[in-house]
Amino acid sequence: MGSKGKYTNDFPLLAQGYARDGLSDEEIAVKLGISIASFYNYQKTHLEFLEALKDGKAPVDIQVENMLLKRALGFKYTEETIEYNGNTKAGETPSIKSVKRVKKEVPPDVLAIKFWLQNRKPKEWREIKDVNIAGTLESKIRAMTADELDAEYAKLTKGMEIDALTLEPDNSTKLLEPALDTNDL
Repeated sequence: MGSKGKYTNDFPLLAQGYARDGLSDEEIAVKLGISIASFYNYQKTHLEFLEALKDGKAPVDIQVENMLLKRALGFKYTEETIEYNGNTKAGETPSIKSVKRVKKEVPPDVLAIKFWLQNRKPKEWREIKDVNIAGTLESKIRAMTADELDAEYAKLTKGMEIDALTLEPDNSTKLLEPALDTNDL
C-alpha cells in the first residue's frame, strides 16, 4: 500500500470489504489511514471508490432491512436443546442423551413496526405533522364581520392621531356620493 493518507488502487476493494463488514464511514476512514474529509473527497473524485462503498454496503443494508421487517412482523423458530450423558471419562467425547426441539414464537415488535412505518410511509406515520393553518390576510379580512373589522380597526389606530380617513377609489370605480364642499353649508 502507498504512503499513509494518499489514495491507492487498493482503496476501493478494501473499502468495499470494510463496508460489507458493517463498519461506519468513520471506521472505514480509520482503517484506510485517512481523514473523514479525505474519505468523502475520494468518493467525489474517484468513482470506483464510491461504487465499491455502495456495493459493500448494499448487502448489509438488505440484511438489516430484512431483520427489521422480521421483527416488525414477528416470526417462529425452533429452539434445539441437547442433553449429554454425564458419565464420561476424561478426554472422551460425551454422548448425546436427548435432543429437545421446542417451537417458539417471537411476537411482532411495536417499536420495529413504528420505525418501519415512519420511514417507509412518513406522510402517514411520522409523529410530527405539518399543519398549515395560515391563510392570506385578505381571506382573513373577508371572513370578518363588520363589528370584528371595526374592533380590529380600533385596536390598530388606538393612540394614533387621525384627522380623517380617506379612502382612495381605484380608477375603474366612481364614488357613489359626491364629496361635500364646506362652502355649501
